Amino acid sequence: FVPPPAPRPPDPGPLDIRVTVDVVLPGTEPEPTPSWWQRLRIRWIYNLGCAAAAMPLSGPWAAVLIHVRDEQSLAGAWTFAVIPLAVLGLLDNARRIEAAHAAPDLWGPRIRAALTRTALWAAVIATVTALPIETAVYLLTGVRP
Repeated sequence: FVPPPAPRPPDPGPLDIRVTVDVVLPGTEPEPTPSWWQRLRIRWIYNLGCAAAAMPLSGPWAAVLIHVRDEQSLAGAWTFAVIPLAVLGLLDNARRIEAAHAAPDLWGPRIRAALTRTALWAAVIATVTALPIETAVYLLTGVRP
């Protein structure tokens, strides 16, 4: 017994093909686009200033993280550190966009953006000073000091 051949699939409809042609006339070459590192626009002085202003705030937060790490657990301390970092990161992005699109003579959005960036730097510095070394020791040796 031979099964009947499978039915052919229906023919697809007509294809929609679009072609785009860019014509560059002599003497009208497009401007070269800047490289990705030139488009980053990292404001080094602004970030260093915010990080310097965040130093006094990072000490108490690092102490809180160390207390949570010692009294509860390392995972709890990382959770306690990452949640504010995520919230501050999102808020920093929103404040930066708000300041970029504000009128040039308005200082409020720029001050709020700088304060949020300072708080983000404080959380980053506190997390970096309190948790990674202890985590590396714990992961590599399995012994809690």
